[in-house]
Amino acid sequence: MMPITVLLADEQALLREGVSALLAGSPRYQVTGSTADGRECVRHALRNQPGLIVFDCAMRGLSGLEAIRRIAPRCPQTRLLCLSAYDDSRWVRAAFDAGAHGYVLKRDGFDVLREAIDSVMRLRYFISPDIAHLLVDGLRRHDGPAFAPREALSAREREITQLFAEGLSARDIAERLHVSVKTVGTHREHIMAKLGINGIAQLTRYALREGLTTLEP
Repeated sequence: MMPITVLLADEQALLREGVSALLAGSPRYQVTGSTADGRECVRHALRNQPGLIVFDCAMRGLSGLEAIRRIAPRCPQTRLLCLSAYDDSRWVRAAFDAGAHGYVLKRDGFDVLREAIDSVMRLRYFISPDIAHLLVDGLRRHDGPAFAPREALSAREREITQLFAEGLSARDIAERLHVSVKTVGTHREHIMAKLGINGIAQLTRYALREGLTTLEP
């Protein structure tokens, strides 16, 4: 039987190395990719169609949630497991809304992570025992979406919103995305018009509220 290929996507190299070491103990899994960059995560996934992606929802540049939104519909056979530091119900539900099949807290330890990986690979859903009550409470309150709907913005507009919120200039964004400064400016105008906001400060608040960025170092 061929091993299940795994892509690790997290800003913390030490964490990726730890998960890789954990999986190395099982002949069932083979880590074929490791990245700290959300865009590279998308490129690798679309090119290699891994069996499993273990990702952090709050990567900078292109958030893990945005990466998974792009990957999920184009890699239907790939199982998606979020490994996160956030135990807020909005992040949990946002991850599942994006297409995740499981959600594990970084504080859970390797035993829970191993159980989660095995569970999602058996085509089940998994959520950390420490936060399962959050979803139950949400169902009892009949909560709405984890974050406000994003349909108003395109994938590119969400990406540019995140980058502006993280302090990049229009020129920086243009260089990173390989487009002109004028194109970035046009996107910014469309974003502001769609959201009915003015200025980067309001755009940053929107990005924080929508989970596009955490602004953490």
